[in-house]
Amino acid sequence: MRISVYVNDELGARIDAAAEKLDIKKSEWIRIACTEYLSASESGRCVEETGLDSFDNENNEIIETQNKEILQLKREVETQKEIQDAYNKLISEKDQRIDDMKESISRIEAMSITTTDQIASSKDDRISDLGQMIEHLQAQAAAHSRVLQSSLMPALESEDGKNELKPGDDVDMIQKPRWMFWK
Repeated sequence: MRISVYVNDELGARIDAAAEKLDIKKSEWIRIACTEYLSASESGRCVEETGLDSFDNENNEIIETQNKEILQLKREVETQKEIQDAYNKLISEKDQRIDDMKESISRIEAMSITTTDQIASSKDDRISDLGQMIEHLQAQAAAHSRVLQSSLMPALESEDGKNELKPGDDVDMIQKPRWMFWK
């Protein structure tokens, strides 16, 4: 229901002052005042008996209590907002760390694959290099063997200038010296 009431300037100023004192709207103050008046008249008390000051004091106490409750609720809401903001920050930091770890794992996997490929190709290269080195060393050993055989041939000849080699012996093989006990 909507009620329109016209008051003189003095009463209007008193209502404004009382509402500002309690930090509420004028309409809220008037509603509370009417409610208190009606509840006082229903209980058998009359405004003239209690006086306007006691009526204002009761209203002021009720309004102050409600204002304290409102302030407490505002503080709790602000605390909840701060807690939620902190929680959201923690969640976003956690998500960022997870993304960073995923990137690190991907880089490590890529490096591992690259390193494995390099090791495998390097191993194949080393094996072929070692095979070539072995062939080269075998060729050098054969050349050195022939050089040694040709240089030792004159020493192996007998005193009368005959060669002790038998016709079926391999020329590439080094002859056994007589002083060795080989058969």
